[in-house]
Amino acid sequence: MKAVRRLSAAGRTGVLTAALTLLTLGLVAYLLWQEPLSYGASPALLVVVAVLFAVTERFTVTFPVRRGSHTISLSEIPLVLGLVTMAPAALVLVRVIGGVAGLTLLSRQGGTKLAFNTALYGTQAAAAALLFHVLVGPADPLGPRGWLSCFVATLVADLISVVLISAVIALHDDTEEWRRLLTADLRDILQLPLVVVTTTLGLITAIVVRDQVAAAVLLGILAFAVYLVFHQYARQTQGHAQVEALYRFTRAVSGSNDATAVAHEVLSQVRDLVRAETAELILPGDPDSTRMALTDQRTFQVHTDAPDDDAWWSAAGRGEPLMVSGPRDAMAAPVTLGGTVAVLAVTQSLPDIETFDRDHLRLLEALAAHAGVALTNARLVQQLSHSAQHDALTGLPNRRKLLADLGEAVGDGRDPAVRVGVILLDLDRFKDINDALGHTIGDEVLRQVGHRLQARLGDRASVARLGGDEFGLIARAASEADVLALAAELHETLGEPTAVSGLTLTTQASIGVCLSPRHGSDPDRLLQRADVAMYVAKQARTGVHVYQAEDDQDTPRRLGLLTDLRSAVEQGAVRVAFQPKVDPATGRVIGAEALARWSRADGPVRPDEFIPLAERSGLIAPLTEHILDTALAACASWRRAGHQLSVAVNLPPQMLTGRTVVQDVVERALSNHDVPAHALTLEITETGLIADPANAVRVLQALRNLGVTLSVDDFGTGQSSLSRLTELPVQELKIDKSFVEDITHHRDRQAVIAAAQQLGHALGLHVVAEGVETRAEFDHVRDLGCDSVQGYYVSRPLFAADFLAWLAAHPGSDATALTLSGTHPPT
Repeated sequence: MKAVRRLSAAGRTGVLTAALTLLTLGLVAYLLWQEPLSYGASPALLVVVAVLFAVTERFTVTFPVRRGSHTISLSEIPLVLGLVTMAPAALVLVRVIGGVAGLTLLSRQGGTKLAFNTALYGTQAAAAALLFHVLVGPADPLGPRGWLSCFVATLVADLISVVLISAVIALHDDTEEWRRLLTADLRDILQLPLVVVTTTLGLITAIVVRDQVAAAVLLGILAFAVYLVFHQYARQTQGHAQVEALYRFTRAVSGSNDATAVAHEVLSQVRDLVRAETAELILPGDPDSTRMALTDQRTFQVHTDAPDDDAWWSAAGRGEPLMVSGPRDAMAAPVTLGGTVAVLAVTQSLPDIETFDRDHLRLLEALAAHAGVALTNARLVQQLSHSAQHDALTGLPNRRKLLADLGEAVGDGRDPAVRVGVILLDLDRFKDINDALGHTIGDEVLRQVGHRLQARLGDRASVARLGGDEFGLIARAASEADVLALAAELHETLGEPTAVSGLTLTTQASIGVCLSPRHGSDPDRLLQRADVAMYVAKQARTGVHVYQAEDDQDTPRRLGLLTDLRSAVEQGAVRVAFQPKVDPATGRVIGAEALARWSRADGPVRPDEFIPLAERSGLIAPLTEHILDTALAACASWRRAGHQLSVAVNLPPQMLTGRTVVQDVVERALSNHDVPAHALTLEITETGLIADPANAVRVLQALRNLGVTLSVDDFGTGQSSLSRLTELPVQELKIDKSFVEDITHHRDRQAVIAAAQQLGHALGLHVVAEGVETRAEFDHVRDLGCDSVQGYYVSRPLFAADFLAWLAAHPGSDATALTLSGTHPPT
């Protein structure tokens, strides 16, 4: 058996054909060995029956049964004639000669198919003849016993056909066909009513011909009419079956978000439905095309080829379905995938059908349309999932992915001798590059740094961008000394000059190192301690610093910031600025986002410095309450002035999982300032859901019940989850500014924003694009269909009095009337 499985598909089919031929010869030999029967057939009758067998090859009705099929034809009429009028061995010979003639001359079959069908016909005839003559015995062949024997013989011949067709398919490419045959409905397999009718016609023909030969003409007309009825019934049945098959196909290919898995399912389903040996999906690419082929249930191959404009299926790549007859026996249909066209191609019809026809091509076109939708959705979800775990600027993994990989690394106990090093680096004086040369140059520096790290470290460490000018690395090494050597190499690498836009820049970095298991095994704690070590390296200007327990003591600046921040929060000294949000289609101002701003005696403190400090020190809740109260007071003043605007306030994660009853705080603030709940938007990130997801969702639902709007902030940066998005009671989605920056020059960012906008609108969400700094960016996000826009192009954040004055002067009726108030963030 193993030797048979090692043969090719054609070889296995050949072995089956040879076995059937030997079986037929054995049965014929046995029949000849028996005593001669008391009747025989004239040469003229032999010729007539052979001709009838040949002609009936053009009058067949096929009912698909899974990947096999059941074929009913008028050939059962000459079979019955042969059973009741001629010797068994003669019947087998006539059946084979007539069948070969019909298959060759009328159906144009040849090669493996012809050989198998010839052997099949011989086996059917021999088995039917033997069974008939055993059952009828000495009785009259055209008497009641003969009738019953004919019915049994034709049903057995029909069952042999179904079993052998399933066998050749199982040997050819699909070993599961046996299991599917056993689980199929017996009524679908046998088609008993049709066999009974054709057998009855054969008996009536034999009886009538015995008494009046000319009456056979009338029976021929009746037989043809019966064929037409069966044929129409089969077409109607197949039509219903195709509708059900398309429904099952759509469900099957829509069950995965993995594009490769969807492609595999598409090819598997297509092979079954259009009854092909091989199915292939050709995806265009630059420079090479990707080809996925399925030749049996286990052989799924993916490879790349140079584009071939002369390939037989090339017309389908231009949007034109085609069918190729002859030896190739193939079809191809275009598959629309967004802005590209792929090709779905099938070759070699199964043995149970002559060749592909127009019905098969129409079915393939329908399947290609459904496949295009499924593949496009899978690629969209994969693209969004990838963006949720990767940095848009550099393409590196982001903080979320780094934490997941770090958890896997420290939790892998396969080799206790391996040390896991966490390396965190921050570029020194990177702000000077942004301020002096602009964000475009700064972004290019960050991209080059990321690429340099990957190229230098290779597979020795995984690299991620954590945000801003911070990068994180995970390194596996045999010893802590190896981790430190890698950190020193990293520091030296970053000190090398960087060429950007004709400029040569030096990007020194401060590096913090944390080691597992010495410094712990919790990913968050390890990353936090590497951050502490990096901060010490930056303050001490040592370049590289390994975490020590005493490093957790706050530096004098942090202590001073914390003391001043506590006083500022208690005294309400943290001010609130408002950045407008506009409808990009009309330019109408629809609201503003409230942003915290804090200055000390020595100057402004960046929000990304004092907000994390407030979160770690427990000041974030009172700070948020102060911002919320100030924002609602301002919103009330706008509305009294006739501006029906909304205001958005960031809701920190601690207020979703802490002891503060945030819904009570929000409800009280709304009541104090007499602002309707729908005028308040609370912006959240997924960070607030990680610690206690169930409680966080409960809190959000309580807030939604108040009537406020909930928004997912910084979507696409790794803080928002596609699965979580469908579970949250949110009404708004904000696309992070990192995807908007310089969008006109980055097709990948354009694709991500378009995908996020489509996803948001599909979920019924209001989509906001933030960080718009130029007219070109404004026009682009507007054309993509974003519902509202905010950023420096519209206006910088303004304190309450300035915002009200800006609002009074804003035209608010035409997007083209917007005045550029700044293309770069303030220093």
